[in-house]
Amino acid sequence: MIAPPAEPEAMFAATLEVRHDCPIGNLSRELPGLRIVHWCVNNRDLFQVSGPEEELRAFREWVEAGGGARHVSQGPDGLLLVTQVCRCAKPGASIGQAIRRTGAWDIPPIVYREGWESWRVLVFGDRSVRELFQELRRRGEVRLLSLRPIENVPMEKMMLIPGSDIFAGLTDRQSASLLLGLRFGYYTSPSETTIERLADGMGLAPSTYGEHLRKAEARVLLNLRPYLEAFASRAPGEVAVEDARAVATRRAKDAIPAETA
Repeated sequence: MIAPPAEPEAMFAATLEVRHDCPIGNLSRELPGLRIVHWCVNNRDLFQVSGPEEELRAFREWVEAGGGARHVSQGPDGLLLVTQVCRCAKPGASIGQAIRRTGAWDIPPIVYREGWESWRVLVFGDRSVRELFQELRRRGEVRLLSLRPIENVPMEKMMLIPGSDIFAGLTDRQSASLLLGLRFGYYTSPSETTIERLADGMGLAPSTYGEHLRKAEARVLLNLRPYLEAFASRAPGEVAVEDARAVATRRAKDAIPAETA
């Protein structure tokens, strides 16, 4: 007799914070004004850091003292650093390794603030959830911010969109214009500011600022188009087919000479 197939395990999305003894977390305690966003790739670290100028300077000195930076850039929103060597916890002591040991998936980046590491995790099965928290509590303090089951959700509707995809092609002026509008309520309804005020804040003519803003909006929307189509109620392919048909119809109409009276 053939045994019935096993019931599929439930999948959960969790957001949690951990505070333990690790190089980056310890530095985050010493520099509590910083928000440190961290990716670890191929034994190098990428940090995006924002906060007070003196703490940014201390963070950069820490990176350079520990092996140096391969790339450093600084803008109005803070530092971007790529290290020469990885500054994560020692092998066997990292939170990422603990998460993966329980069969869960960690979703970068990690965000540090005041010594707490914020992680996003996908966990499979009730037992794995318990094992995950037992493993993390052995390493330090744990705070659960959210835990929700993922049921009957197409994978394209829970896509994790890389920031590089969203912001590809934006110039510094365009991204600064867009961020200024968001910060000062230009996109609220009703709007809390005007193009003229925002332009004045950047020292630009309203027409110049407006051009930067429109180009930034258009670039972000174009970059998001594949994801928006995937979220549509119909399959993205169907949307694409309709787009092609609409273009063909317009071209056919344009090719027909207008009737003379």
